[in-house]
Amino acid sequence: MSLPKIFLLALLSLSLQAGAQEAPPVVYNEDNCIDGQDLTAEDIDISRCPAIPAVPAPAPLGNSGQLVSLGAWELGQTAEGPVYKYGELSEPNGEEPRTLIYDGGTSVVNLGNLVCWAKGYYRLRKMLQNPPADYVKLRDAGFQVRFFQFQTDLRNGPTGFKEITSYMDHLVKWVTRIEPDGTCTQPTAGKFQTYLTNELVRRGLQN
Repeated sequence: MSLPKIFLLALLSLSLQAGAQEAPPVVYNEDNCIDGQDLTAEDIDISRCPAIPAVPAPAPLGNSGQLVSLGAWELGQTAEGPVYKYGELSEPNGEEPRTLIYDGGTSVVNLGNLVCWAKGYYRLRKMLQNPPADYVKLRDAGFQVRFFQFQTDLRNGPTGFKEITSYMDHLVKWVTRIEPDGTCTQPTAGKFQTYLTNELVRRGLQN
């Protein structure tokens, strides 16, 4: 026994409506892979993020049309001992380990260090999408206009710079570090604001 035509049309209509309501799958990239996460939290989930690039890509500064340089990957100390080296990583190809290539040599980068670097990097990109007013004020005054992605030590001991730090007048060392227990300590939105407040006072720009 065939179904009434009106009933078939109703089923077809419902099917079309259901199809129309299905959202397209989200394609995650470096600028949306941590959407919805709390940037004040001590840790974030980067499982949706791509592998960090060979060189940190510039990040948009809100809707200003400006790009902020995120510098290079920098180490306080390599596994072999040389200190304060910066450069680029070997290309992400799905294989580990990757190496840091710097003037005078290379150093293998542990997976834990790569992950920690990535957490700082993707968090900074997200913060700059809606930049703190105090950062914009500092930048407009000509200070701290670019960043370096700094990690303390490939031997997994926190040495050297331990928090967000100014270098000269134009650079922010965006510091991630690995604690002896393997914990990744990252810059948070709260730590960034504390840094900015102190910088504005230091520069006489707090008012």
